[in-house]
Amino acid sequence: MIKRCIYLFGSDVLLPCMVFVQICSCSLESLPAIEPSFFTQSLLELHQQLCPAEKYRHLMILPLSNQDLAHAVLPQIISEPTYTKTVSMFPISVFHSAYLYSCNLYIVDSIEDFDTVLWFEESVKFIYFYPKWMFDMVQNEPNLTITQAIRKGYNVVYDLDHTLQIYRWNTYSHQRTTIDPHNITVPDEMRDLYGYQITMYSLDQISTVMTFDAYFLEQIANKRNATAIQTDDSSYELMDVLPLVNVHNMILSWMVPSFGTTFIAVVVPRAKPKPIVSILIDPFDLYVWITYLVLVLTMAISISLFGKLLGRRHFMEIVLELIMMCLAGPSRAYGGTFENRIITLFCLMGIVLVSSYQSLVISFMSFVRYGSEINTLDEIYEQCLFPDNKDAQFFNFKTFPNGSNPGTNAACRIVPARDNEQQTIIMASNTVVDKHAYAAEHHIRYRIENFRFAKTKFIEYPLCWLVKMHLRELFLFYTQAVFESGIYEYYYNNKSQPAWQYEHRTFVNQVVTTKDLLLLWYAYVVGMVVSMLSFAAETVVHKASSN
Repeated sequence: MIKRCIYLFGSDVLLPCMVFVQICSCSLESLPAIEPSFFTQSLLELHQQLCPAEKYRHLMILPLSNQDLAHAVLPQIISEPTYTKTVSMFPISVFHSAYLYSCNLYIVDSIEDFDTVLWFEESVKFIYFYPKWMFDMVQNEPNLTITQAIRKGYNVVYDLDHTLQIYRWNTYSHQRTTIDPHNITVPDEMRDLYGYQITMYSLDQISTVMTFDAYFLEQIANKRNATAIQTDDSSYELMDVLPLVNVHNMILSWMVPSFGTTFIAVVVPRAKPKPIVSILIDPFDLYVWITYLVLVLTMAISISLFGKLLGRRHFMEIVLELIMMCLAGPSRAYGGTFENRIITLFCLMGIVLVSSYQSLVISFMSFVRYGSEINTLDEIYEQCLFPDNKDAQFFNFKTFPNGSNPGTNAACRIVPARDNEQQTIIMASNTVVDKHAYAAEHHIRYRIENFRFAKTKFIEYPLCWLVKMHLRELFLFYTQAVFESGIYEYYYNNKSQPAWQYEHRTFVNQVVTTKDLLLLWYAYVVGMVVSMLSFAAETVVHKASSN
């Protein structure tokens, strides 16, 4: 049972319920009594086919007509239980939230009643119920606005002799068709678009890479007898489909979820290779080296306190002797029960330690040691510097002043991406403005060798399209078919793509130069200088003590 409430016009009293019926105190012309059951049944049947209940749960009715027939038909339509209904004399306030997607019944008897129709999009369904004398009048109506309004809906034309005709103007074929009121069948106008030009907005640098968009549009055009067009003209009048790179906080009723993904990527510098001498430090981490140093200091203190022979030496001599024991065995005489036992155990441990160290050094010679990569959000916050713009401010990243150069090791940037890094790089290379024939290839090579996407992504969404409302259901049908069939993934997996892979160099395959061993040369020179200074100091001290 459908509840109804009455808005008492002029008294501002509204009884809450599902349907609003407004009573107008206008005078009605007296007409002969007419049996409305046939007209009511035809209207309901047309409405149920045009606006299925699973898509249009609500019917909006405008009883603008001044005919007795409208008021005779209206109660039967309201009492029909399949849909909820709103009856109103003022379409502006009722339709403000449904001007893109709604189902409406106009019961009219004046040409001026069509004025509000053009406010709505093509997706809004209209059923006009008006007398034959008005239909004869609008056929020669010079007002283009009225003609366009009439063509947007289904025209149910009645006469006082109990006859009924249903007319529909096909926007795509530009022809008027007639529907039998005794056997109503609403035609599927989207099955044949009669060469309609479906225009998709797409920039050249994107369409040459993301070729599935054009393929998908062409398939729809072939199935529905339309023409597929791609253009970079963003004019709303020409554009039917617009791909959206990012849909963050975007809620639009004409937005269609599509295939592929878009996301915000962080371009970070690649980890730089460590110098060749790093293999002398990398086999053990910092904690192992600290533990070894603490062990040496502990043994040196113990020997200096309780040693029989080495205990007589200077503390630093004991430390040096323990390090030499680990590298090449004892170089000084030692003795006593305590020294013999503790040094023997230390030498055994040194054999294991040095053997492990040498094995790891040999293993590390087979590949180049690289620094740590930037991947996690914490690493981005700690190690990256971004240009001072609204994107960096939105994520609260650390920035550097615009115009300065933080260096390639710390400079990061935020870019919109689509699907994966490879396709995004190619699209970016197509925007390079350079007369050099290989400018795009050089850009790609430089980009691959020096930068990469961090694994952390931001604001990742499916790709969406803005589709004009009259084509929305068509695109929803075919995009769902693509999702279920997996055609999108199959298309790109079987499409030849350039094989880009950043390969780490190995020490075995590269020539070791003087620059690679520069740190060793520095250590050698510093050691020689320290040895000479120590010898000179020892000589001076020895002469002073002898005098």
